[in-house]
Amino acid sequence: MSAAAFDLLVVGRPSVDLMFSGLPEWPALGKDVWTAGMGVCAGTSFNTPAAAHRLGLRVGYVSMVGNDVWSGMVRREFAAEDLPTDFLLVVDRPQPFVSVALNHEGDRGFVTYGEATQEDDAELSQAALDVVGSVSARHLHGYAGEESPELVATARARGMTVSLDAWGGPWWDAAAPLEEVVTVADVLFANEHEALTMTGEDDVHRALVRLAVLCPCVVIKRGPGGAIGADAEGTAEVAAEPAEVLDTTGAGDCFNAAFLVGWLAGLSLMQSLTLGAICGARAVETFGGYRGCPREDELRTIAAARGIALPRTSEGDAR
Repeated sequence: MSAAAFDLLVVGRPSVDLMFSGLPEWPALGKDVWTAGMGVCAGTSFNTPAAAHRLGLRVGYVSMVGNDVWSGMVRREFAAEDLPTDFLLVVDRPQPFVSVALNHEGDRGFVTYGEATQEDDAELSQAALDVVGSVSARHLHGYAGEESPELVATARARGMTVSLDAWGGPWWDAAAPLEEVVTVADVLFANEHEALTMTGEDDVHRALVRLAVLCPCVVIKRGPGGAIGADAEGTAEVAAEPAEVLDTTGAGDCFNAAFLVGWLAGLSLMQSLTLGAICGARAVETFGGYRGCPREDELRTIAAARGIALPRTSEGDAR
């Protein structure tokens, strides 16, 4: 059997993220707040494929941009990261998607604007279905409640494994029950708040047990509390890596990318969680959800120092 052309397919619409750090206080109406730092880069669904590409995975990113200035900034970021544009749809109409992140006391709030229409969403969804239905790939990463059942079913029919991120959206209030959304994934990523909300539990370890009944591998990211996970072999927990926190935007996306590097290579749950924690910590030390992510050789060196032998991408086998 020939090797897959891509290790990872991701579907989504990239944003431009404007991030402010060092707020002395939370903004109040009618009052100026001066910040200590600011960063601008592509974000949202751009983070995981860009981080995974840095880490050595062969990435296909199905996405859409327009003819507006914000879309132009995203396209320049594709070029700067040398992120493949095989599946980038460029439409001759505005597609602004902008998110402002305000970092204060270790957490952040967002203000987001997007101008996509239902027709735009339908076009992107059809493009994703066409790609997944025709391209050879090992794994599809998406967003719980966002990806159509047809897309996931097509990926599975073509031999791909699937991961879903809970992404902080209100999907758990949708008509589809939790059991239907979660059981289609091989790996589920959620942060602690999402896991508690999804399950109705008040303890993260009980939430993990509940989700592990529904999904073969569950990862709950806890920020400064590290991360916990469960799979067929049992449970594992890792502490957070030391980090000088500048901007927490997208750190979970960077964690996801690094975890998938380990998981797709056949590493243990503990080892994959460790890789995720390393890259998540690096992400918070600079602006943006992927710019702090190490490159493949650097991660390999860091992993080796922890006793983790990370194979080259071509040596890893899909699960």
